[in-house]
Amino acid sequence: MWRCLIYSSLCAAADALDTVLSIFASDSRPELSLHLNDEEILELARGARKLYSDSTIFQLTPHTVAKASQDLDEDVIDASEANALELVFAKTTIPVPRVHRVVKRQWDHLIVMDYVKGSPLAEVWSNFSIWKKIRVAFTLHRYVRQLRRLKASPMTPPGPLSVQGPRICESPIFGQVQSHRGPFASYAELSSFFNERCKMALDANQVPEDDPSRKERFDDSSPLVLTHQDINPRNIIVGEDGRLWMVDWAWAGYYPPWFEYVAMRRQSENEEVIGSNHHLWETFIPFICGPYFRQETWLLRMSRSLYFR
Repeated sequence: MWRCLIYSSLCAAADALDTVLSIFASDSRPELSLHLNDEEILELARGARKLYSDSTIFQLTPHTVAKASQDLDEDVIDASEANALELVFAKTTIPVPRVHRVVKRQWDHLIVMDYVKGSPLAEVWSNFSIWKKIRVAFTLHRYVRQLRRLKASPMTPPGPLSVQGPRICESPIFGQVQSHRGPFASYAELSSFFNERCKMALDANQVPEDDPSRKERFDDSSPLVLTHQDINPRNIIVGEDGRLWMVDWAWAGYYPPWFEYVAMRRQSENEEVIGSNHHLWETFIPFICGPYFRQETWLLRMSRSLYFR
């Protein structure tokens, strides 16, 4: 209880400061400068080097990269990651790679976007002072706050952004056994999925019918908002321009606000498993995303049921 109160107070203070600072914020954006047709882009991509050895991102030109879309649906006509990037670029001041072109290939799309010069936060975090780490946390809190202003309409289904309607959802929320579910035609359908899985878990654990936990439900009290779902030090670039850039929006979509918190916690746990623990990062998560401890506890209670299809 006290943890939630402390984090909530810190978030409220940060929101007030952010409101003041946003009045003076500059929003200078470069013009598009890629003068290549689709065939030239595809030809360049075939011979381009990978930006990282284990990635699907290629250095296309000195100022642009190309990334293969990661949509799980068949026969899609748009790239959901590109849709998310374009929305964030247009409606927020969050530094994100600008999409130059989306080129359809046989099995996927090639997203051509800005190459962000800088270092992943994961590589420099340990060199930061405590005050610089606090500044990073405050900046990310501001970014998440802006994302939550981008609300889905009542008719918009949860999940990836697409003109085609409901799409398969990939999220750390669904667990490591099967990280994708859906598509869900509506917010109510997403809620029903989790409530049914919660009942499965309670039944499997032989929880009495009169136990208070039987009355707890999936929290769908807030509108669906744009959610990154993979905020971790590997996906934040400390740019040469001094700004923090958010990259890798492949899992982005419209979800309940608390999904960002739980997804960030899950990804942090994964980092610890592979030996990449970042000092204080875990402590900052409730400040960055809000203290959704109750929702996380509810999800943990029913997580066993997510092991099955």
